[in-house]
This record gives sequence, C-alpha cells and structure tokens, in this order.
Amino acid sequence: MNQFIINSVLNKEKDAFAKFYNEIVDHFYSFLKSSYNLSNNEINDIISDTFVKIRTKIDSFDKNKWNFITWCWTILRNTSKDYFKSRKDLIFSDLNSNNEDSLTFEEWIKDEIDILEEINKEYETKAIKNAINQLSSQEKEIIFFRFSEEKPLEEISNIMWLSYINTRVKLHRAITKLKKILNNKKEFKSL
Repeated sequence: MNQFIINSVLNKEKDAFAKFYNEIVDHFYSFLKSSYNLSNNEINDIISDTFVKIRTKIDSFDKNKWNFITWCWTILRNTSKDYFKSRKDLIFSDLNSNNEDSLTFEEWIKDEIDILEEINKEYETKAIKNAINQLSSQEKEIIFFRFSEEKPLEEISNIMWLSYINTRVKLHRAITKLKKILNNKKEFKSL
C-alpha cells in the first residue's frame, strides 16, 4: 500500500479515502471470497460496513499502536465476525465451503491444443480450494494472508491478535494439514 495514500487518508485530504478504497477493496473482496461462502451482495455489505467503520473511527486510530493497514484488516475481520453473529440462518457448513463462480466452456478454453493442460490446472485448483475449505476459519485466514496477500508473519500476527511464534506455528500446522489432505486425495485417486 502506498504510504502517501495512507498519510493522505489520515490527514483527511480530499479524495484520499476514495483512492485508499480503490487500492484495498479488491484485497478485502478476495479475502472474503476465499474464506467464506458468501454471495457477492453479502461481501459487498461487509465491505461497505467495514469502510464506514474505518472512516468513522479514523480519529481514534493511534499510529503509535497500529500499522494503518493492519488496523483496517482488523476492522474487516471484526465486521465479518459481527455479520456471522447477526445471521440467524447461518449453517456451520456455510463457513467451510466456497461457492464457485461457474465458467462456461468457452470462457476457460483458450486453445484446443491446451485443453488437457487447462483441465489439469482446473482440477489442481479445485483440489487446493477443496483442501483449504477443510481447514478451520483461522487456518484459512492465515493461509490467505500469507500466500494471497503475501503478508509477513509479524503483520499477520498483529492482524489476528496472535503472538508471532503462535502465528508461525499455526501457519506451519495449516500447511502440514493442507499437504496431508492433498496427499490423501492423490493416494485415493491412484487407487
């Protein structure tokens, strides 16, 4: 994230919040889409609520205690948790599955020669997504922050309110669990 934009937001400069929104909204969307089984409308609601909270609480932001981006991610996570608490019809399995956007045949085939390669890639992607969906929500979040957002462990520990060592251990366990799930699927497939 561009530090100039962050400083502009904190100084409440004109159009700074819109620029900040445009810089981070796709990351928030990806996090929610990969972590939970939510419709686009639900994701947009959570993101909207998050940005309202960021904007209204910006005066309470303490740069001596927080990194601004970490603070924003924390607000997103807490807003997501509040959303799930408020959903009375939430089924536990909703948290562990990820609805996939269906693509037409024409959309994913680039060339007849590459069809086998595309099918293998699609199979591997689905296998990884299915394996990730078997992780706990905390494990999914750690995997997302580390590999999708490429955040350092120290920042992940701040976002998730965990010690650095605990974050490192949980990441290692989540990766080990993913490997085991994926290896079990390979063994089953080869039978």
